[in-house]
Amino acid sequence: MSEAQTETVNPRYPLYPYQRQVLADILDALASPERRVVAHLPTGAGKTRIASHTACQLLNRKDTDDSLVIWLASTEELCEQAADELAKAWTYLGLRDAAIHRYWGNRSLDLRRLPSGFLVAGLAKLRAVAFQDNTLLAHLAHCAAAVIFDEAHQAVAATYSFITEQLCSVRPPLLGLTATPGRTANLTDADYRLADMFDHKKVSIDPRGHDSPVTYLIQNRYLADARFVPISFESDTAITEPHPGMDYSTDDLDDLGRNRERTRRIAELAENAVRRHPRTIVFCPSVESALECNEVLQAEGIATNAVTANTPGEDRRAIIDAFKSDSREHMVIFNYGVLTAGFDAPRTRCVIIARPTTSLVLYSQMAGRAMRGPRASGNPRAEILTVVDTNLPGFGSVTDAFTNWEELWTTNSLP
Repeated sequence: MSEAQTETVNPRYPLYPYQRQVLADILDALASPERRVVAHLPTGAGKTRIASHTACQLLNRKDTDDSLVIWLASTEELCEQAADELAKAWTYLGLRDAAIHRYWGNRSLDLRRLPSGFLVAGLAKLRAVAFQDNTLLAHLAHCAAAVIFDEAHQAVAATYSFITEQLCSVRPPLLGLTATPGRTANLTDADYRLADMFDHKKVSIDPRGHDSPVTYLIQNRYLADARFVPISFESDTAITEPHPGMDYSTDDLDDLGRNRERTRRIAELAENAVRRHPRTIVFCPSVESALECNEVLQAEGIATNAVTANTPGEDRRAIIDAFKSDSREHMVIFNYGVLTAGFDAPRTRCVIIARPTTSLVLYSQMAGRAMRGPRASGNPRAEILTVVDTNLPGFGSVTDAFTNWEELWTTNSLP
């Protein structure tokens, strides 16, 4: 009996075909003279995994004792996700030993004495230490093999743009990651500054004959087919109409959260959803609203938790781990101010958006929590219930939201 002459070898950290295409386009862009690019993919399409492949390739090319790929993110969840993914990626893709440096929350490091590897830094923490040591960013810039900015639409914010440009002063490759390559729905000066920062260079998924990358991903079962359901609610709470380019104030959201009738309605929607869907996330208008809704459902014996910025880190991780588990028990998380990004729970099949927002970026992030499809261990269909006004562009369609900012990336200068 003859032995087989051909053997299939399975990779341990693979990419889907469309992800390989995006990776190749990123590397081509970063090899150009500008060395800057934004990777624009829908939530759930694997931005972090593609960026981890990119990061490993770029670090492999810089074989010095202090070379660092610097990954910037604004939340603890995004930082955790990035550090975990980079550690996994380097296990299979790395050519030498490398360190994963975690610098966010309560973690501390001597940033001037880091061995070669990946520095995952919380933006607020890095900004604070840079104000205390005004040559730190220049030091890190000389170590940078690349800079990766997660949720890149934030890169031109006044609090973060200084960090980005200082780290890029020696012109390392700069990769931005986002599902929404703009800051406002109506293309303001901030949107054009963002495109300028990345030299108007953006890569995305080749839709392969479909009308958009989102349609391609849905029809090929990488993303769930979402049904958007507006929920009418006549509120007697007076809130101020935000100025153009601004969102509702915390005070207005708190007032809305104290509306007992609205809170009761949110709890009803969640109770109905959690009986139909294995995992449901509810974005509430305030901390008070999230806690009250949680109490209502717990009294009904439903597996539910509330997560806010005030939830201790260990408790937050335990709640999220339980939500991500394979338990057959249906679960719901009420939250305010967290879980919009860096939160990956593939079994999530329903999102209830119960806080008003004028931000197309925020709305897209919230809706995207339920968009992972069956080929990515998610669901064939998803349900997005919106208890807010949905008249802004893209607020009823992930496809429209994805294409809202295309004008920015075909224009060469500020308006």
